[in-house]
Amino acid sequence: MKWIITAAMLFVCSTGSAQPITQPFTAQVQKVSDAVLCGVYKGQRSEFANVMNKQCRAQARAEFDGLPDRKALKDCIKPGNVIDDDVRKCMKGL
Repeated sequence: MKWIITAAMLFVCSTGSAQPITQPFTAQVQKVSDAVLCGVYKGQRSEFANVMNKQCRAQARAEFDGLPDRKALKDCIKPGNVIDDDVRKCMKGL
C-alpha cells in the first residue's frame, strides 16, 4: 500500500511545473554570466568585444535608470547648476 501512495505522490509532484522554483535561480545565473562576459571583453578591441561592450554599457545604463531617486536634485546639484554623473549617482543614493 505504501508503494502506491509513494508512486502517486511522485506522479503528482512530477506533473507540476518547475518554473516557479527554477525561475529565480535562472535569473541569478543569467546575471552572473552577463557580469562575467562583460568583465572578459572589457577593454578588448575586437569587433565582437566592441558589440559586447556596447551591450554591457546599455544594460548598466538601463539598470541605473531603473533605480528610484532617493534624494532631490536640489540636494545634490553642484555649484553653478552643474548636473553630471556624480549628481545622478547622488540622486540615486549611490
